[in-house]
Amino acid sequence: MELCIYMIIMLFVLLALVLLDLHCLRTPPCAPGTRLPPGPWRLPVIGTLHHLMTVKNPRLVHRALAVLARRWDAPVMYVRLGELHAVVISSADAAREVIRENDTNFATRTMTATVRATIGDKVGLVLSPHGAMWRRLRRICTTELLSARRVRSFRSIREDEAAHLVRAIATDARSGERRHLVNVSELVSRFVSDTVLRAIMGERFRWRDEFMATLAKAMTRGAEFSAGDLFPSSKLLRAINGTVSESKALNAKLFELVDRAIDQRRGRKAGAAAEDGANDALLDVLLRLQEHDDDLDCPLTMATIKAVILVVLLSPLLAT
Repeated sequence: MELCIYMIIMLFVLLALVLLDLHCLRTPPCAPGTRLPPGPWRLPVIGTLHHLMTVKNPRLVHRALAVLARRWDAPVMYVRLGELHAVVISSADAAREVIRENDTNFATRTMTATVRATIGDKVGLVLSPHGAMWRRLRRICTTELLSARRVRSFRSIREDEAAHLVRAIATDARSGERRHLVNVSELVSRFVSDTVLRAIMGERFRWRDEFMATLAKAMTRGAEFSAGDLFPSSKLLRAINGTVSESKALNAKLFELVDRAIDQRRGRKAGAAAEDGANDALLDVLLRLQEHDDDLDCPLTMATIKAVILVVLLSPLLAT
């Protein structure tokens, strides 16, 4: 009984500290004279967060915001999520204007407090601010990594993995009962990840399962809202939430596994005969570019190479 009373008192004290901390926050105001798009009505401190709670599945943030945009008939909608100001684009015409006509203005992605504290200098192509480094990485991806010649060189890998997929489906269909269901989505997802990993490394990755499990956790964590991201000026919420420490651990694990992939590939290349570079894996291309890098303004660091590898791997996985 005394323990229950003690726990209740501690919860009330913790709640009071959080509310006091939130009360002291100062949400950055918009510039004077700014014409904001229409959007849901807002409350002090939390802004429009309470509207997300009225949606069926608020954890799927993109769908929840799409529902709010339809509810308020606002293809261009303004929302304030805690301290964060955001504009939601939910129509084809508005998206075309953002992506095509104003691509330069929106090329730099805003990083949350968790991402900023986690990645450090490993920004890669996705999170790199629009500038010389962003243009160089984009040129490398276009002309070196994803050129038509390079993609054709991976044809044997695609054919081999496609044959492996067909055999896996046939094996699963025969191994179970008469009405055994085959999880084709899971097999196709594995086919995509294995194909991309082999294109990156030129061979199978020894720690493939550990790498994909860590990547799945990181993707899930990255797609979620956290109190520390919504109220970045609150040190108390960041300490209670623990998202930054968890994200840092996942990020460190991912880059440790990428280091293993680089070591595995270097060991394989060291024992192989010299090649002309026509059938190089993507990792070989990046390491060769770094070895002969003479760009002092935008050097291709190992941290950048690791970030590019993760982006190349993540892109097809997100598409499936």
